[in-house]
Amino acid sequence: MAKNWSEARVRNFIESGIEESLTLEYKSAEALGMSEYHKKEITKDVSAMANAAGGTIVYGIRESGDPERKHLPETVTPVNRSEFPREWLEQVINSIRPRLEGIVIHAVQLESGENDVVYVVEIPQSHTAHQANNHRYYKRFNFQSVPMEDYEVRDVMFREQMPDVGVRFFLEKRRLPDDEGGGLAVALIVQAKNFGSAYARYVAVIIDVPVTVLVNVDDKRSIKDGGRFYRHRLTNLNQEYGDETFRANFPLLRSMTMSWKIPLKAEYSEIVNGDLQIKWKVYADNALPKGGQLKFDEIEIIDLSGGL
Repeated sequence: MAKNWSEARVRNFIESGIEESLTLEYKSAEALGMSEYHKKEITKDVSAMANAAGGTIVYGIRESGDPERKHLPETVTPVNRSEFPREWLEQVINSIRPRLEGIVIHAVQLESGENDVVYVVEIPQSHTAHQANNHRYYKRFNFQSVPMEDYEVRDVMFREQMPDVGVRFFLEKRRLPDDEGGGLAVALIVQAKNFGSAYARYVAVIIDVPVTVLVNVDDKRSIKDGGRFYRHRLTNLNQEYGDETFRANFPLLRSMTMSWKIPLKAEYSEIVNGDLQIKWKVYADNALPKGGQLKFDEIEIIDLSGGL
Protein backbone atom coordinates (compact mmCIF):
# COMPACT_ATOMS: atom_id res chain seq x y z
CA MET A 1 0.00 0.00 0.00
CA ALA A 2 1.14 3.58 -0.72
CA LYS A 3 2.81 5.51 2.10
CA ASN A 4 1.90 8.99 0.81
CA TRP A 5 -1.18 10.32 -0.94
CA SER A 6 -1.45 13.74 -2.58
CA GLU A 7 -3.69 15.44 -5.14
CA ALA A 8 -1.00 14.87 -7.78
CA ARG A 9 -0.96 11.16 -7.01
CA VAL A 10 -4.75 10.97 -7.21
CA ARG A 11 -4.88 12.86 -10.51
CA ASN A 12 -2.22 10.55 -11.90
CA PHE A 13 -4.86 7.81 -11.99
CA ILE A 14 -6.71 9.89 -14.59
CA GLU A 15 -3.70 11.19 -16.49
CA SER A 16 -2.17 7.72 -16.77
CA GLY A 17 -5.48 6.03 -17.57
CA ILE A 18 -5.15 3.46 -14.79
CA GLU A 19 -8.05 1.02 -15.16
CA GLU A 20 -10.09 -0.44 -12.33
CA SER A 21 -9.06 -3.93 -11.33
CA LEU A 22 -9.59 -6.60 -8.71
CA THR A 23 -7.73 -4.38 -6.23
CA LEU A 24 -8.70 -0.87 -7.41
CA GLU A 25 -12.13 0.77 -7.64
CA TYR A 26 -13.25 4.33 -8.39
CA LYS A 27 -16.32 5.87 -6.79
CA SER A 28 -17.63 9.37 -7.49
CA ALA A 29 -18.48 11.69 -4.61
CA GLU A 30 -22.16 10.81 -5.12
CA ALA A 31 -21.41 7.30 -3.83
CA LEU A 32 -21.33 8.77 -0.31
CA GLY A 33 -24.69 9.52 1.23
CA MET A 34 -26.62 9.39 4.49
CA SER A 35 -29.31 7.02 3.25
CA GLU A 36 -29.34 3.36 4.25
CA TYR A 37 -28.86 2.46 0.58
CA HIS A 38 -25.60 4.41 0.37
CA LYS A 39 -24.33 2.94 3.64
CA LYS A 40 -25.15 -0.57 2.44
CA GLU A 41 -23.24 0.03 -0.81
CA ILE A 42 -20.19 1.32 1.07
CA THR A 43 -20.06 -1.72 3.36
CA LYS A 44 -20.76 -4.01 0.40
CA ASP A 45 -17.83 -2.64 -1.64
CA VAL A 46 -15.36 -2.51 1.25
CA SER A 47 -16.19 -5.99 2.57
CA ALA A 48 -16.09 -7.42 -0.98
CA MET A 49 -12.55 -6.13 -1.48
CA ALA A 50 -11.44 -7.46 1.92
CA ASN A 51 -12.99 -10.85 1.16
CA ALA A 52 -11.08 -10.98 -2.14
CA ALA A 53 -7.46 -9.79 -2.35
CA GLY A 54 -7.71 -6.47 -0.54
CA GLY A 55 -7.01 -3.22 -2.39
CA THR A 56 -7.95 0.44 -2.70
CA ILE A 57 -11.24 2.29 -3.17
CA VAL A 58 -11.01 5.95 -4.21
CA TYR A 59 -14.07 8.03 -3.30
CA GLY A 60 -13.92 11.17 -5.43
CA ILE A 61 -13.06 9.88 -8.92
CA ARG A 62 -15.80 9.24 -11.47
CA GLU A 63 -15.23 6.49 -14.00
CA SER A 64 -16.00 7.16 -17.66
CA GLY A 65 -19.56 6.85 -18.93
CA ASP A 66 -18.30 5.98 -22.41
CA PRO A 67 -18.85 2.22 -23.00
CA GLU A 68 -15.51 2.06 -24.82
CA ARG A 69 -13.74 3.59 -21.80
CA LYS A 70 -15.64 1.69 -19.14
CA HIS A 71 -13.68 1.23 -15.88
CA LEU A 72 -11.29 4.06 -16.77
CA PRO A 73 -11.17 7.17 -14.53
CA GLU A 74 -12.65 10.33 -16.08
CA THR A 75 -12.56 13.20 -13.59
CA VAL A 76 -12.16 14.16 -9.95
CA THR A 77 -15.44 14.77 -8.13
CA PRO A 78 -14.58 16.39 -4.77
CA VAL A 79 -16.14 15.06 -1.58
CA ASN A 80 -17.35 17.77 0.83
CA ARG A 81 -15.69 16.75 4.09
CA SER A 82 -17.89 19.09 6.13
CA GLU A 83 -20.86 17.01 4.97
CA PHE A 84 -19.06 13.64 4.98
CA PRO A 85 -16.19 13.73 7.49
CA ARG A 86 -13.57 11.00 7.47
CA GLU A 87 -14.87 9.88 10.88
CA TRP A 88 -18.33 9.35 9.38
CA LEU A 89 -16.94 7.11 6.64
CA GLU A 90 -14.92 5.21 9.22
CA GLN A 91 -18.06 4.68 11.31
CA VAL A 92 -19.99 3.31 8.32
CA ILE A 93 -17.16 0.91 7.47
CA ASN A 94 -17.02 -0.22 11.11
CA SER A 95 -20.58 -1.55 10.76
CA ILE A 96 -19.13 -4.44 8.74
CA ARG A 97 -19.18 -7.66 10.75
CA PRO A 98 -16.89 -8.96 12.02
CA ARG A 99 -15.09 -5.65 12.23
CA LEU A 100 -12.34 -5.15 9.67
CA GLU A 101 -8.87 -4.52 11.06
CA GLY A 102 -6.18 -2.55 9.28
CA ILE A 103 -8.39 -0.22 7.23
CA VAL A 104 -6.66 3.11 6.49
CA ILE A 105 -8.62 6.13 5.21
CA HIS A 106 -6.58 8.95 3.65
CA ALA A 107 -8.27 12.36 3.29
CA VAL A 108 -6.48 13.95 0.32
CA GLN A 109 -6.89 17.73 0.31
CA LEU A 110 -7.77 19.27 -3.08
CA GLU A 111 -6.84 22.76 -4.22
CA SER A 112 -10.38 23.38 -5.48
CA GLY A 113 -11.73 24.25 -2.03
CA GLU A 114 -11.09 24.18 1.70
CA ASN A 115 -13.56 21.33 2.25
CA ASP A 116 -12.81 19.48 -1.00
CA VAL A 117 -11.16 16.09 -0.49
CA VAL A 118 -10.79 12.69 -2.03
CA TYR A 119 -10.99 9.70 0.32
CA VAL A 120 -8.55 6.90 -0.46
CA VAL A 121 -9.52 3.77 1.47
CA GLU A 122 -6.79 1.14 1.75
CA ILE A 123 -8.20 -2.29 2.57
CA PRO A 124 -6.09 -5.30 3.58
CA GLN A 125 -7.10 -8.80 2.62
CA SER A 126 -9.16 -10.20 5.49
CA HIS A 127 -8.34 -13.25 7.60
CA THR A 128 -11.98 -14.38 7.58
CA ALA A 129 -15.23 -13.62 5.72
CA HIS A 130 -16.95 -10.30 6.45
CA GLN A 131 -20.61 -9.31 6.06
CA ALA A 132 -21.92 -6.03 4.71
CA ASN A 133 -24.47 -4.33 6.94
CA ASN A 134 -27.26 -6.15 5.06
CA HIS A 135 -25.93 -9.44 6.52
CA ARG A 136 -24.70 -10.72 3.14
CA TYR A 137 -21.25 -11.77 1.98
CA TYR A 138 -19.70 -10.23 -1.14
CA LYS A 139 -16.51 -10.58 -3.12
CA ARG A 140 -14.76 -8.47 -5.75
CA PHE A 141 -15.17 -10.08 -9.19
CA ASN A 142 -14.93 -8.62 -12.71
CA PHE A 143 -14.86 -5.00 -11.40
CA GLN A 144 -18.00 -5.59 -9.32
CA SER A 145 -19.05 -6.59 -5.82
CA VAL A 146 -21.03 -9.81 -6.19
CA PRO A 147 -22.59 -12.24 -3.67
CA MET A 148 -20.40 -15.12 -2.53
CA GLU A 149 -21.32 -18.77 -2.85
CA ASP A 150 -21.39 -20.89 0.31
CA TYR A 151 -18.15 -22.69 -0.59
CA GLU A 152 -16.44 -19.33 -1.19
CA VAL A 153 -17.42 -18.11 2.27
CA ARG A 154 -15.99 -21.32 3.74
CA ASP A 155 -12.76 -20.93 1.76
CA VAL A 156 -12.28 -17.36 3.00
CA MET A 157 -12.97 -18.39 6.60
CA PHE A 158 -10.24 -21.01 6.23
CA ARG A 159 -7.72 -18.16 5.87
CA GLU A 160 -7.79 -17.81 9.65
CA GLN A 161 -6.09 -21.20 9.90
CA MET A 162 -3.17 -20.07 7.73
CA PRO A 163 -0.43 -17.48 8.24
CA ASP A 164 -0.83 -14.15 6.48
CA VAL A 165 2.65 -12.81 5.89
CA GLY A 166 3.16 -9.40 4.32
CA VAL A 167 6.37 -7.53 3.54
CA ARG A 168 7.54 -3.93 3.96
CA PHE A 169 10.65 -2.28 2.62
CA PHE A 170 12.89 0.47 3.97
CA LEU A 171 15.98 2.25 2.68
CA GLU A 172 18.50 2.60 5.48
CA LYS A 173 21.24 5.26 5.36
CA ARG A 174 23.91 5.13 8.05
CA ARG A 175 27.40 6.49 8.70
CA LEU A 176 30.22 3.96 8.64
CA PRO A 177 32.67 3.91 11.57
CA ASP A 178 35.94 5.75 11.02
CA ASP A 179 37.89 2.49 10.83
CA GLU A 180 35.66 1.51 7.88
CA GLY A 181 36.13 4.77 6.01
CA GLY A 182 33.49 6.92 7.71
CA GLY A 183 31.39 7.19 4.55
CA LEU A 184 27.75 6.45 3.76
CA ALA A 185 26.32 2.93 3.78
CA VAL A 186 22.97 2.26 2.13
CA ALA A 187 20.92 -0.90 2.52
CA LEU A 188 17.52 -2.25 1.54
CA ILE A 189 15.74 -3.57 4.63
CA VAL A 190 13.18 -6.30 3.95
CA GLN A 191 10.73 -6.85 6.81
CA ALA A 192 8.18 -9.68 6.91
CA LYS A 193 5.27 -9.59 9.36
CA ASN A 194 2.67 -12.22 10.14
CA PHE A 195 -0.79 -10.61 10.21
CA GLY A 196 -2.59 -13.94 10.46
CA SER A 197 -3.77 -16.01 13.40
CA ALA A 198 -1.67 -19.09 12.61
CA TYR A 199 2.10 -19.03 12.94
CA ALA A 200 4.33 -19.54 9.89
CA ARG A 201 6.86 -22.33 10.29
CA TYR A 202 8.58 -21.54 7.00
CA VAL A 203 8.91 -18.08 5.45
CA ALA A 204 10.64 -17.18 2.20
CA VAL A 205 10.87 -13.84 0.40
CA ILE A 206 12.06 -13.90 -3.21
CA ILE A 207 13.17 -10.41 -4.26
CA ASP A 208 14.68 -9.23 -7.53
CA VAL A 209 16.88 -6.13 -7.14
CA PRO A 210 18.47 -4.21 -10.05
CA VAL A 211 22.08 -5.32 -10.50
CA THR A 212 23.20 -1.70 -10.96
CA VAL A 213 22.44 -0.78 -7.30
CA LEU A 214 23.95 -3.81 -5.59
CA VAL A 215 27.27 -4.01 -3.79
CA ASN A 216 27.57 -7.78 -4.21
CA VAL A 217 26.60 -10.00 -7.14
CA ASP A 218 28.15 -13.27 -6.02
CA ASP A 219 26.14 -16.03 -7.67
CA LYS A 220 25.87 -15.72 -11.45
CA ARG A 221 23.02 -18.24 -11.38
CA SER A 222 20.89 -15.67 -9.53
CA ILE A 223 21.12 -13.07 -12.30
CA LYS A 224 17.73 -12.78 -14.02
CA ASP A 225 15.93 -10.92 -16.79
CA GLY A 226 18.85 -10.63 -19.16
CA GLY A 227 21.26 -9.45 -16.49
CA ARG A 228 19.04 -6.63 -15.16
CA PHE A 229 18.06 -8.18 -11.82
CA TYR A 230 19.72 -10.25 -9.11
CA ARG A 231 17.46 -12.65 -7.22
CA HIS A 232 17.77 -12.83 -3.43
CA ARG A 233 16.22 -15.77 -1.61
CA LEU A 234 15.57 -14.74 1.98
CA THR A 235 14.26 -17.25 4.51
CA ASN A 236 13.80 -17.55 8.24
CA LEU A 237 17.20 -19.24 8.28
CA ASN A 238 19.10 -16.00 7.59
CA GLN A 239 17.45 -13.13 9.44
CA GLU A 240 19.09 -9.79 10.25
CA TYR A 241 18.60 -8.18 13.67
CA GLY A 242 20.65 -5.02 14.02
CA ASP A 243 24.23 -5.95 13.15
CA GLU A 244 23.79 -9.65 13.90
CA THR A 245 22.71 -12.48 11.63
CA PHE A 246 20.89 -15.46 13.14
CA ARG A 247 20.83 -18.84 11.43
CA ALA A 248 18.02 -20.81 13.01
CA ASN A 249 14.55 -21.83 11.94
CA PHE A 250 12.51 -19.28 13.90
CA PRO A 251 8.75 -19.61 13.25
CA LEU A 252 6.98 -16.33 12.59
CA LEU A 253 4.30 -16.00 15.26
CA ARG A 254 1.24 -13.75 15.01
CA SER A 255 2.15 -10.04 14.79
CA MET A 256 5.88 -10.87 14.86
CA THR A 257 8.37 -9.56 12.30
CA MET A 258 11.67 -10.75 10.87
CA SER A 259 14.10 -8.70 8.82
CA TRP A 260 16.86 -9.03 6.24
CA LYS A 261 19.38 -6.49 4.97
CA ILE A 262 20.64 -6.18 1.38
CA PRO A 263 23.66 -3.83 0.96
CA LEU A 264 23.31 -1.24 -1.81
CA LYS A 265 25.81 1.09 -3.43
CA ALA A 266 26.40 4.39 -1.65
CA GLU A 267 25.19 6.46 -4.66
CA TYR A 268 21.92 7.00 -2.83
CA SER A 269 20.50 9.85 -4.96
CA GLU A 270 20.96 7.82 -8.14
CA ILE A 271 18.95 4.98 -6.64
CA VAL A 272 15.90 6.97 -5.52
CA ASN A 273 15.71 9.53 -8.35
CA GLY A 274 15.37 7.12 -11.27
CA ASP A 275 12.79 4.58 -12.39
CA LEU A 276 14.48 1.62 -10.70
CA GLN A 277 12.22 -0.84 -8.91
CA ILE A 278 12.25 -4.12 -7.02
CA LYS A 279 10.03 -7.14 -7.65
CA TRP A 280 9.08 -9.47 -4.81
CA LYS A 281 7.11 -12.54 -3.80
CA VAL A 282 6.55 -13.97 -0.30
CA TYR A 283 5.74 -17.56 0.66
CA ALA A 284 4.61 -18.86 4.05
CA ASP A 285 3.77 -22.51 4.73
CA ASN A 286 0.73 -23.51 2.65
CA ALA A 287 -0.72 -20.00 2.26
CA LEU A 288 -1.09 -18.59 -1.23
CA PRO A 289 1.99 -16.56 -2.26
CA LYS A 290 1.80 -12.76 -2.49
CA GLY A 291 3.83 -10.55 -4.78
CA GLY A 292 4.29 -7.11 -6.23
CA GLN A 293 6.74 -4.47 -7.37
CA LEU A 294 7.81 -1.15 -5.92
CA LYS A 295 9.89 1.81 -7.10
CA PHE A 296 12.78 2.91 -4.93
CA ASP A 297 11.35 6.44 -4.64
CA GLU A 298 8.24 4.95 -2.98
CA ILE A 299 10.20 3.19 -0.23
CA GLU A 300 10.30 4.73 3.24
CA ILE A 301 13.70 6.08 4.31
CA ILE A 302 15.41 5.40 7.65
CA ASP A 303 18.16 8.01 7.93
CA LEU A 304 20.83 7.10 10.51
CA SER A 305 23.59 8.95 8.66
CA GLY A 306 23.63 12.07 10.80
CA GLY A 307 23.32 14.35 7.79
CA LEU A 308 25.79 12.67 5.42
